[in-house]
Amino acid sequence: MAFTKQVWWIKLKKHLWKDKAPCLNRDQNDFFDTYEEQPETRNKIDNFCLSCPVAKTCFAVGISGKEWGVWGGVYLIDGEISKEFNNHKTKKEWSYVWQALTME
Repeated sequence: MAFTKQVWWIKLKKHLWKDKAPCLNRDQNDFFDTYEEQPETRNKIDNFCLSCPVAKTCFAVGISGKEWGVWGGVYLIDGEISKEFNNHKTKKEWSYVWQALTME
C-alpha cells in the first residue's frame, strides 16, 4: 500500500508544474493548430510562453516526451525542434530563447 501511494505521488509531482502555467487558462489550439495555420500569431505565442514561470520545464517535457506543438515557446514535432514552424525567429531571438530555456 505504501509503495502505491509513493508511485502515485511521484506521478503527480511530475505534473505539478502545469499548475503554474498560465496557458491552462488559454485556448489550447493556440499552441497547435493556430500556430501552424496563422503565422502572424507565432511571435505573440512565443513571447507568451517565454514569459511563463515554467517555460524551461515545459520545453524539457516537450523534448523528453517527444511531443508536438509549442512547448516553452518552441514548436516541436515528435520532440524535435521544427525548422518549418520556428523559421520566423531571428538568430538573435534564437539566442535569447535557447539561453532562457537551457541555462540557469
